[in-house]
Order: sequence, then C-alpha cells, then structure tokens
Amino acid sequence: MRASVDAPAGACSHLSPADLRPTTIRTVTSPCNERLRETLLSLNESPADFAGKLGVDPKTVERWIGNANRHPHPRTAYLAARLLDVDVTYLWPSIHGNRTSKISGSDELTACWPGRAAVPHDLWPRLLTEAQRRITIMGDFGLPDLIPNLPRLLADKTARRIQVRIIITDPHTATNPIDTARALAAEATYLPLTDHGVNVARYPGNLATTILWVDDDLIVRTGIDGCPAAFAPIIHLRALPNGPLSRLYLTSLDTITETAIPAASTTLRAVA
Repeated sequence: MRASVDAPAGACSHLSPADLRPTTIRTVTSPCNERLRETLLSLNESPADFAGKLGVDPKTVERWIGNANRHPHPRTAYLAARLLDVDVTYLWPSIHGNRTSKISGSDELTACWPGRAAVPHDLWPRLLTEAQRRITIMGDFGLPDLIPNLPRLLADKTARRIQVRIIITDPHTATNPIDTARALAAEATYLPLTDHGVNVARYPGNLATTILWVDDDLIVRTGIDGCPAAFAPIIHLRALPNGPLSRLYLTSLDTITETAIPAASTTLRAVA
C-alpha cells in the first residue's frame, strides 16, 4: 500500500489529549493506530500540538491515529518516533514495506521498581483519579495507605458508570496471622463499597500476584519466595492489544475473577 502524503501545516484541530481515548477512536470503522494513540495519550500530547512539532496538518495526525494502515513519509515517521522517544517500527510496523514487527514485552514495559517504596508516590492517586473506563484491584497493594480518600474515590467512580472491581483474599483461607490481618483490613475498607455498586469478591486462596488495572495501565507485583511483599519488584505496563505480558497477567486476572466469590457489606456487619 502506498503511504499517505502529509498535508501542509496550517489547519486547526479541535482534538485534545482526552479525545484520544477509546470512546472517540472507536467511532472510526478502520482499525486505529493503538500504539500512536496510547503514546500521545501517555505524554498528554494533543494531535494539534504534535502536528505543530512535526510541521504537518493536525488532520494528518488524526488520520494516522484513526487508520492503522496510513503512515507518514519515512522521513516524517522517523522524526515523529524521535519526538515520542519510541522506535519507528513500534508506531508503524509496515513502514519499511512488508516486514512487520510483533509486540514484544519491551513495547509494553513503562517502568520497573524494586519494591513499592520506590514507586513515585503520585502515581497511585493519579491513575485512579484519571480513570475513565475501569479500575480493577486484585490483591493487596496497600492502596488505602497510599490514597487516604480511596473509598470515596472508588464510590464516585462507580457513580459515574466507571467499572470498579476489587478482589481480596478471603481471611478464612489465609495461611498465617499476618495475611489474615491484612485480609480483614481489606474487608473493612472495601466491603462497604458494595452498597455503592462496587463489585467486591473474595478469593479462597493465596494471591501470589497483585494487579492494579486502570484503563490501559497495568501495575503488577509478583511475589518472590523468601522475599517480603514490600520488596517484591513492581512493573508498570501499557496494556497493549495482544501484548505478551499484558495477555499473561490479564489471563491470570480472568481466572481469579471466575473463582472469586461475590461479597456483600452485610456479611461484614453480621460478623461485627
């Protein structure tokens, strides 16, 4: 397929970074360039601003986003990739012809930290505050300590028709007193939220992996034998379609969700 020709700069675009979200892009019938959309969104870069840096028409950038089969002239494509600090074949796999590139783990990896204390403190409240489509919490990240207004925030998100799901460990199946205490503390925080429409469930087993899935951001902590949970590495992924790491962790999440037992706040009141 012949590459599209860049239009001259000058026209105005009314799209903002928020318009890059899937609710806007999904109205296009052709497959969108998910990688370009997510990269611009992660940098809070609007198509108009990015077009200005490239010296092309804003509507040209919109067409690149809206149709994965369109791509710039190679010289423009390399400049765009350099500005966004990604490989050109990540944004446009077919830029060199029929040779294609598959999504790899490095495409998804945004950051990695040696324990929760090393994670930027503003990451947790920012992700949940900016959530537009989904919030899923599986396991114990200690979020109530990191976000003081967490219950109210989750209730408000549910009221705005944003899907909120929480999976906690059943305290009756915890294997040691520390895990039991953590599970009871999680119940005290999350179970009352069922009255606000939050989907809360108990998992009857040990959750070796902790997952926070917010829109297209995936924060994962996988336990290491002999290592306290506070020092287990935490990785930040972009949940890309068909991404190998995303698929692995989201499959795990789906499996746990199917096994977890829905809970109700009245259960906590009865015990109390």
